[in-house]
Amino acid sequence: MPRRAARLPRRPSFITRALIASAAPLRAPARVPPAAPPADLRPRPHPPRFFHQARAVVARKAVQQRGARLIVRAEGEEAKADSFAGLKPTKAADFKSMSNDELNAQIVEAKKMLFELRMKQSTRKEYKGHHFGILKTKIAQIRTVKREREVTEGVNKRDSRKIKREERAANIYL
Repeated sequence: MPRRAARLPRRPSFITRALIASAAPLRAPARVPPAAPPADLRPRPHPPRFFHQARAVVARKAVQQRGARLIVRAEGEEAKADSFAGLKPTKAADFKSMSNDELNAQIVEAKKMLFELRMKQSTRKEYKGHHFGILKTKIAQIRTVKREREVTEGVNKRDSRKIKREERAANIYL
């Protein structure tokens, strides 16, 4: 194989040479002492990670400066009683005494709450993540109780799915 000749560095163009010639000699910038922080701002161990945390810090400082108490009130939909306040884990035995219509109503209620939770999550409102698991488990328990009843009545899996499709056609939340 033939040897390639070593590449020579490219000469700067006439524009580059003109810029270099007209540039002022480089000097170190004058040292300016840093400004002292205001007395009311104390150093924090770490800066806020998210935008809403930064807003909360600014709001707290504004309230402290005015000497007022911070009162947060919910507006609109949040003003009504929180439907998630009494949400606790359930057992399948809790649903065995209910009728099928009551079970369907419970499923609809749980699915609506799941939807509300997803909306809170997507709009970055305050929510508790473990409520997702509680509601999904509740729906699964109710469906298990319904299927157990169908098995005792002698309904096979194929007919069970057909019944489920008909229920869904009647109510979109099932």
